[in-house]
Amino acid sequence: MMNKFFLSTRRAVASLAAAAVLVTMPLAGCNQSDDAKKEETNSKASETTSNYDDIVVKSKNYRIKYSVIEYLMNYMFLDFCNSNGTSYFDVTQDLRKQYYNEEEKISWYDYFYETTRNYITQIMVFAEGGKAQGLKLSDAELKQLDDSFNQMESVAAESSMTLDEFISKEYGSNVTRDDVEEIQKMTVLARNYDNYLYESFEYTDEEYEKKYAEDTNSYSVADFIAYSFKYSDEQTSGSVDKETAKENADALANAKNEDEFFEYLEKYLRDNPLEVYVPTTDESSVTEENFNAGVESALEAAKNNGVTYSDSNNCYKWIFDSGRKKNDITVIDENNAYNVILVTKPIYRSEEETRNIRHILINLGTEDDADAKAKEKAEKIYKEWGDGDKTEAAFAELANKYSEDPGSNTNGGLYENVSKGDMVEEFNDWMFDPNRKIGDNAIIKTDYGYHIMYYPGPGLTEWKVAVDSDLREDDLSAEYDKLKKEYEITFDDETIGNIEITIPESMISSAVSSQ
Repeated sequence: MMNKFFLSTRRAVASLAAAAVLVTMPLAGCNQSDDAKKEETNSKASETTSNYDDIVVKSKNYRIKYSVIEYLMNYMFLDFCNSNGTSYFDVTQDLRKQYYNEEEKISWYDYFYETTRNYITQIMVFAEGGKAQGLKLSDAELKQLDDSFNQMESVAAESSMTLDEFISKEYGSNVTRDDVEEIQKMTVLARNYDNYLYESFEYTDEEYEKKYAEDTNSYSVADFIAYSFKYSDEQTSGSVDKETAKENADALANAKNEDEFFEYLEKYLRDNPLEVYVPTTDESSVTEENFNAGVESALEAAKNNGVTYSDSNNCYKWIFDSGRKKNDITVIDENNAYNVILVTKPIYRSEEETRNIRHILINLGTEDDADAKAKEKAEKIYKEWGDGDKTEAAFAELANKYSEDPGSNTNGGLYENVSKGDMVEEFNDWMFDPNRKIGDNAIIKTDYGYHIMYYPGPGLTEWKVAVDSDLREDDLSAEYDKLKKEYEITFDDETIGNIEITIPESMISSAVSSQ
């Protein structure tokens, strides 16, 4: 969403059904490529047919039917096509005869089966852990699943189909609503246990310091200013030739400090107006005012503060060199540009405080009186909390019950370790008010609706946030490996090899028409 209101979750959330908000996600700490078993199966379908009720995957407490795996394989295929298109293979031809990796003789069918296999392994392992821990799906989670099926049923009805007919058409002839619901419930349980483990780890300051010292660059930031003089060559187009760009870059690189850098850069921009971006409809509409605004915008864009390390280019490697000092300046020829970089603050770790927040969002509707209705609903919920014991736990329960923010309405409305500027202005300003105290609460409004706010306290300092995440992922990965040994997952690969990937007629027709 715009303005960075909703923070990115730790894991990417993916829908497991078209036109429905069915809950599922890859789980942390599980490297798919490392877990893949390279077995020489699925090279072609068996001539025998399989019963969709056949049990093809087993663990200690779970039994997965053929039809459930059929659903997952077809979902993995459709999800790949939606994300990447179909240019990697020919949908009019057998995927078993097209290579994902020709050198290792891995077909595209093998690829989608291995993806499915890795996914179901992760789900079953964490679901086993959740079952052993006594975790159960909440009423809110069950309702969310029911709502998603109701949405899909409406889509099916528009095509004069029942829900089962719609599902079997999209995801395989043997697949039913019960199959989809079974894997969804298991997925939610697995996700909950994954989150339970992730949040259970605790670390000392010594452990944070040790991890930081192991990879200082990854957990540090740097401040610098930079400007790129692009050039044209035989392969690319640019405003100036390479020699001229080098002369301009070398001239800027004579700057001894930030003031001299900006003094020269501003003069250069004013002497070369074509280098200044001015949002206008045509050249005649360029005014002194909007040209000056363009210059100021370019100068502001040259400032880079709190930037994290990346090994993707040589500029960052130079900036994050351990010997770098303030006012060091260089010219680096990269990506068809001479990049002039001046360090204003060498690598350091950010000690900026983050904050935690709980909120209950009531979205604005589309009706004429939507604002009044949302405000009234928010005030009613706020009063319900206020009439109770006014604890954080009680607030969390109401967030799970009422909040319309999908990013936090299953974890008590909680966002942790939020940095200043990560939320929209009104939300940010309330959170980071210097007088904010633990337990403070209020209703605020943003473009998204009305938010009932509760401040539970500060988060980690920014450098610790990144370290903390990696520590947790490492520990979660180790826990996953232990659980996978404890709850061995077995596959009937021969039977699963009979599953056919259902390619939608519309996808085939589109491919044929484009040939």
